[in-house]
Amino acid sequence: MSNVLRIQQAHSPGDAALISQVFDEVWSVKTMVSPEIIVASLHNGAYGSVVWDGDLPVAAAFAIVGKSITQHPHELNLHSHAAGVIQSHAGQGIGAQLKLHQWHWARENGFATITWSFDPLVRRNAWFNMVKLGTSVTHYYQNFYGELDDGINAGEQSDRVLVRWQVSATGEPQPSEVVAEREGDIVIATPSDIELIRKTNKADAQTWRSRQREAFEEAIANGFSVRGLSAAYSYVLSRS
Repeated sequence: MSNVLRIQQAHSPGDAALISQVFDEVWSVKTMVSPEIIVASLHNGAYGSVVWDGDLPVAAAFAIVGKSITQHPHELNLHSHAAGVIQSHAGQGIGAQLKLHQWHWARENGFATITWSFDPLVRRNAWFNMVKLGTSVTHYYQNFYGELDDGINAGEQSDRVLVRWQVSATGEPQPSEVVAEREGDIVIATPSDIELIRKTNKADAQTWRSRQREAFEEAIANGFSVRGLSAAYSYVLSRS
């Protein structure tokens, strides 16, 4: 990566096309989000950005405007539909810079919270979202998007957890500590590398999905909610 790294706010149809282009490269799919949808959303006050390494677009994010689905439905919520970094620039901290840019934009524009979803089987995403960024899990959804057909998730059930990032009534975002299991808690494990398992053993990947789904749904039905992530990358659920 060069020394020139900048985050550009999206405004124009050209910016929207760049965001769409980056997403297609990250997720190995054609037109994951169409530029037309991004343009229309930006016109309605949505968030979009592109990260440049010199003259190369290396990351992008897109978030849509809505109302909070928490206990404060009058508050504005920014839902981050997608944020990704191309493979050549992964693991260099760009994703965190992009999310912090999004957080500051949300604060400047009167949003109370930011939400987004991620696959609960992907351990590194759980750590990034819940520990590094300090978000909290609010919901678990079975097959949230239906069956996807991109280069990462093709053929998979799209179970997701929704996380909330507080924007208003708080200072700068802070990372969260890992949590320890307490008596009566439920612990739900994550595989060490679900992406590799999907490539090498589809049946094992499906077993992981089924097992984790059953554990989440049973725990939630019995009044448990996610308290945090353990040092072993497991979800720790406590009775609400």
